[in-house]
Amino acid sequence: MNYTATRYVFNESAVREYFSGAYYDLFLVMRGNGIFRCPDAVLPAQQQNLIIFKPGRGGRLEYPGAYGPLELIRVQLSPEALALLSDADTDLEKSFNVVPFHQVAVRPDSQIYMLLKNLARKMIVLPQEKTQFGAAVFEHGVLQMFVVLALRACIHAEFHTAAVSRHHLMLDEVFLFIQAHLTEELTLERLEKEFFVSREHISREFKRQTGQTVHRYIVKARLDRCCTLIEQGLPITEVYKTSGFGGYTHFFRAFKKEYGMTPKAYFSTTRQDARG
Repeated sequence: MNYTATRYVFNESAVREYFSGAYYDLFLVMRGNGIFRCPDAVLPAQQQNLIIFKPGRGGRLEYPGAYGPLELIRVQLSPEALALLSDADTDLEKSFNVVPFHQVAVRPDSQIYMLLKNLARKMIVLPQEKTQFGAAVFEHGVLQMFVVLALRACIHAEFHTAAVSRHHLMLDEVFLFIQAHLTEELTLERLEKEFFVSREHISREFKRQTGQTVHRYIVKARLDRCCTLIEQGLPITEVYKTSGFGGYTHFFRAFKKEYGMTPKAYFSTTRQDARG
């Protein structure tokens, strides 16, 4: 099947040009923050975002490198691959082209993002599993699920294509600052002092451009960090201490509300997936 899945990790400042060519190009941001600067838009490549380019499109990835690593998984799918993944009821390439954009950044909800993240990681290792039982069927299922979830994200998520302008609050810098200081106390008052912009303006622009409050974004960013640490095997009793949560009770309630399971259940699920 004509597709590729590639993992990129940037630990230092970088500028990279990406062009989709004949493929549908999807970048899932696993951690960190950067931007894709396109001819007619600036797309935030921030944690939990999905960047999509239709064939013949692309942009320049700019990563400042000052606030921790940037990790992305790039999935390229040819029209032929989408045809093979389609069925009598759902034409996946046609579905992509129904959505009115050439390049876009969308933010899937937390459950869809978790599924996309796990599927993307699986796609990285699929070439090593060609000899396992039912490899072709399994590969088809993983790819099909990934594409369907990406399209659902396009349909249901708000588009985040606000242009960056020096005359407006540059939220990319706010995102980077938040990611760099997740383990510290983060308030509108602190952001106001850091960026010399009123907290009211920060709050208003943040809500307008992302569809969520600053507090909500910070909580979700901390929870995503917690998930990464749990997946890496850090004891749950230590996870919340290194992610900016003031106490275990606050962490536990926020985690269960966001993901529908306890941190311990999430740990068990990741262990089972790893064994699988």
